[in-house]
Amino acid sequence: MATRPRSLRERALIGVLVVVVVPLVVVLLIPALLVGIPASWSYGRWLRLRWERQWGRHGKRILLVYSRSPHWQRYIEDTWLPQLAPHAVVMDWSDRSTWRRRAPLEVRAFRYWGGSREFNPMALLFPKRGKVQAIRFWRAFRDFRHGKDLALRAAEARLFGFVDAIRGEAT
Repeated sequence: MATRPRSLRERALIGVLVVVVVPLVVVLLIPALLVGIPASWSYGRWLRLRWERQWGRHGKRILLVYSRSPHWQRYIEDTWLPQLAPHAVVMDWSDRSTWRRRAPLEVRAFRYWGGSREFNPMALLFPKRGKVQAIRFWRAFRDFRHGKDLALRAAEARLFGFVDAIRGEAT
């Protein structure tokens, strides 16, 4: 199959793209990457240090975020909170409209590590050493509502395994 020769207008447009747009994108993209990635990393380190100062020293190594959804509120409050209370800071996603623009540390941590998918309910785990870990429960509760409890049990095992590790460190 033969390709038709490009018109002068098409070649001129391609030339403009190559000569103007590509260098412009490169000039804007490279500094954004060189500044953005280290800035994001530094912000995460700063948040982690703040968490350690404000909550870690008091044994609070879990940030639990959930809402007043009928799908999980009662379950979380009856099953999890009695065991997590000494080790967790709890936030109610349903109250997010009242969160201040200059958000407290907990909200900032949630926004930084929580991401924008399946973040409610979720637990952020702050080990003494190592990376902050996120356990997302949304899908597990969805499956649980349909009679499949395997994902919820696995996520709970991770959460309560972390709690056991915290208790072991305290003794």
